[in-house]
Amino acid sequence: MKKTSTIADLWDGTNLKCTFNRTICESLYRDWLEVTQIASTIIFSNEEDSLIWQFSSTGIYSSQTLYKIIGFRGVIPVYIPKIWDLKIPPRVHFFLWLLSQNKVLTRDNLAKRQKVEVDSCLFCDEKETAQHLFFDCVVAKQVWTVISQATNVHINSYDSVGAK
Repeated sequence: MKKTSTIADLWDGTNLKCTFNRTICESLYRDWLEVTQIASTIIFSNEEDSLIWQFSSTGIYSSQTLYKIIGFRGVIPVYIPKIWDLKIPPRVHFFLWLLSQNKVLTRDNLAKRQKVEVDSCLFCDEKETAQHLFFDCVVAKQVWTVISQATNVHINSYDSVGAK
């Protein structure tokens, strides 16, 4: 197999036509088998390729969907119904909802309502946003590390909290 091989050279529509020049470890071989299994599910058609806007359910770009993406100011939205399925007190539900909507009164949000003398985090000198305060700050990262070790669940963003 040459480095310059194309997909058409290596795929006959049913099987991948690849060989290896050297022995690979078992984990890489398992990965290879997984790739070949995924590739075998691909169905080719004679339809023309098209671009799909992944941020809308229709796959079509609109300025409204773009605004929704940039409108969160760094806070990654989470599938909100998952919040309400959690077995936690209502006030925590409400707080998580506020956090997902970027409505928590962090310094950047307070600055929209009134003059804020200092917009930096109390723990470090970064600008205080919800994403920073709860996930990116050195103190928050340490808290999530302790929680992750105690629960055996890796958490590094609001999205990973909502996914559990």
